[in-house]
Amino acid sequence: MYLAGRFAYKIIKPVSPGFADFTAAEARRACCEAQVRLNRPLARGLYLGVLPIKRRGRTLTLESRGRAVEHAVKMRRFDESGLFSSLARSGTLSPRDVDRAANRLAAWHRHAPRDAPLARYGGAALLIAQVDAVNASLQAGYNEPALREIAAWCRQQLAQRADAINRRRANGFVRACHGDLHLDNVMRWRGEVSMFDCIDFDDALRWIDIANDIAFLVMDLRARAGTRLSNRLLNQWLEATGDYAALDLMPLYVAYRALVRALVAYLYSKNGLHPEAAAAARDAARYIETAAAESSKPPPVLLLCHGFSGSGKSVASQALAESSGAVCLSSDVERKRLESTPAATTRLDATHYTQVARHAVYNHLIGLATSVLQAGYSVIVDATFLERRHRDAFFSLGERLGVPTRVLNFHAAPNILAERIVTRQRNRRDASDADTSTLSLQLATAEPLTSAETAQTFAFDTNVPVQAFDDPAFWKPVLDLMSSSVAGPASAASDICRIRCKSENSRYAAEQDSHLPRSASAGRQPRSHDDAQ
Repeated sequence: MYLAGRFAYKIIKPVSPGFADFTAAEARRACCEAQVRLNRPLARGLYLGVLPIKRRGRTLTLESRGRAVEHAVKMRRFDESGLFSSLARSGTLSPRDVDRAANRLAAWHRHAPRDAPLARYGGAALLIAQVDAVNASLQAGYNEPALREIAAWCRQQLAQRADAINRRRANGFVRACHGDLHLDNVMRWRGEVSMFDCIDFDDALRWIDIANDIAFLVMDLRARAGTRLSNRLLNQWLEATGDYAALDLMPLYVAYRALVRALVAYLYSKNGLHPEAAAAARDAARYIETAAAESSKPPPVLLLCHGFSGSGKSVASQALAESSGAVCLSSDVERKRLESTPAATTRLDATHYTQVARHAVYNHLIGLATSVLQAGYSVIVDATFLERRHRDAFFSLGERLGVPTRVLNFHAAPNILAERIVTRQRNRRDASDADTSTLSLQLATAEPLTSAETAQTFAFDTNVPVQAFDDPAFWKPVLDLMSSSVAGPASAASDICRIRCKSENSRYAAEQDSHLPRSASAGRQPRSHDDAQ
């Protein structure tokens, strides 16, 4: 990479690293052209074109005369401080950054090309080979029980979900993706979030399930910026795409992506003379720990929000989802998805709020909740649940699936509810269509919780500063319930300590304690109760 003023010039080395062969000049030219073509959609204005490098006497120039001896990708220079990796290290990666990344990727994933060059791309057989190759390389380097247990878990997941993987491929979810969405390839730039340096040398790594693509960024945020931002990204992407079925494969894909990055870091760490070798060894251990965590998740729970419009359900449930890793299902968003209507910009009329229409939305939410719970994720259903029949239906779902079900009862004084609704209508910052007349009707017709339901209820007074929702102490009884029993091979995670020691990682835990919480919360975009009720 050559830096010159406002521009940078990238030249492909004439090497054959194993996964590709760039020894021929024509192969390098083709790679340059592919980089520009494939990266432009997610990095507008960054990739300017491919320029021939020509000989002029005893010098090389970018002029048009003479015979081309090489080609270069011309790019605009950017400040590395805007990279998500840099922002995570400094504790300034914000929820707004994450939301922009999720929405940008969701928009790309919805419309990305779907005609894969080969039918096997994105299928179970190829994925099994890819995962096995990564695990074999890691085990050859570390020879640790933890890695063997992770590999066994991966094989089990692949065997159990092979049909689901192939079914998603048949249904068009294998698309032209970025393929390399770690934090070093995502950045703030020119007022938006851009992704660059996508996979350009191997179609098998680029034509993948969109769930596999987003899982990379979910994983790297978790490993390097904290679980809150990772959970936020996943929830925002799910809400934007509606692809909740992707969750069935998400733990597998997250673990696979963590193992890929662990292998990359391990290969760097083998070079003891490299100045970053020790740091790479620590990174490898961290990624292995991230992979192990996917095999030992707590069992899911089903949480039903309950409260009038303006009670703070939406902003509170979003904060709980970020803290806990639960998936939040919004009745307001799903109502408008059913109508193919932009959630935050279009107001639905009264015909969409009849009793029949309300029942249809709750039935749709039951279907989504079933899918999410069966994938192993806890669910927060963000709806009013003012009618007993709707609560009964979800309690029956929890009983049928053997999942603990609880009510989260959010309450505030009626005058506060009305004030929040008026402010929200003025700001138009969320998907809710409720106004003060809606609130009056709710107050008059709501069916109160029964004594049996109250026994399964956590009550929350939302007349508190909105920052209180980010404090785990606010949610302590709920979080205790959600983490009460851990399933899966816990020994895989516990064995990581030995890998850390071999990676000279004795300071790792202290470093994480010192700056992971900052990166997960510093720079947080201010929220108010009126953002989303």
